[in-house]
Amino acid sequence: MDFIVRPVWVLPKIAGAVVESNNWRLHEGYPAVDWLTVTNLSVMVVQEQATEWSHDDWMRCGDEGGLFGPDLRAWDEFFTQPLVIGSGGTWVNGRHRAALIAESGAQYVAVADPRWREDWA
Repeated sequence: MDFIVRPVWVLPKIAGAVVESNNWRLHEGYPAVDWLTVTNLSVMVVQEQATEWSHDDWMRCGDEGGLFGPDLRAWDEFFTQPLVIGSGGTWVNGRHRAALIAESGAQYVAVADPRWREDWA
């Protein structure tokens, strides 16, 4: 998997209905994710190594970065279901998470490199 870092403010706009639909995540009892910490760690590790990530290496960075519980699960999703922006500048995957990331105050985020292709493709 290959990533690039993008400023949050240049990501495709997210409809208000998508942001509103995230409110279920705020109900008592739902595990809270520290999106700012997860996002900042993603930016830090991708700036060090943008290409050729394996899932094991990605998860090791999350562990070594101090993530656990819901934060580590969100970290895993950055790899297994990365934020993907299509060639037309629209969301392919991750717009709900992107709304939460923007709300967290993050300035930058790691997204899938649009030039990356799976080995089998």
